Amino acid sequence: MTIARPILLVGGAPRVPIDAIRHFTAAASGTTALAVQARLRAQGREPQLLLSLDASPGATATRYSDRDALENALGGWIARHPDGCVVMSAAVNDYRVATVEHWEGGEVRALRPGEKLPSGADEVVIRLRQATKLIDRLRPEFGLRGPIVGFKYEAAATVLASAEALRRRVGAAVVVANSLCGTVQALLDASGCEPQSGREPLLDALAARIAGL
Repeated sequence: MTIARPILLVGGAPRVPIDAIRHFTAAASGTTALAVQARLRAQGREPQLLLSLDASPGATATRYSDRDALENALGGWIARHPDGCVVMSAAVNDYRVATVEHWEGGEVRALRPGEKLPSGADEVVIRLRQATKLIDRLRPEFGLRGPIVGFKYEAAATVLASAEALRRRVGAAVVVANSLCGTVQALLDASGCEPQSGREPLLDALAARIAGL
């Protein structure tokens, strides 16, 4: 009897801390991960759900806060399930905060870790530094041997080429291509590109692919 492969659905977006109480994050609700979970459950599978603190309030899931917490949760799951399937629908930040500076009365001051920005600052400058692509690290650093399902979300003119480049770069089994305007929705794998007629057919086809990996 074949044992079903464990599946981890990662949704939402990590918080990127600015100061002791402020952060920014991407607009990612976790609804894709929840929709795929429902479809997989209908097929008799029970995937694990990993969502950010701000995604889909009320949903039962393991939660992560920032990028470090997400990496720790992913690393722990992969260590327990190295042959499992990781579905990376989360909008993981491409940048980290490098420095935060604020001006008060013509004087410039750099914010130290753990401090809070003063409410009376005349101006605040936040400098970002590029972060590594988390999906690129799943195999070489985290030790994942099982399938990767990736997502690419950008302009219609470039999304299919970018999705294929992602698939090749990380050795993904499937990459979901979504354009910002919603006109391009497709699944890409080693055999080519399968366009979909809308979000619901896309999710149906994606869940079927994941269940068969």
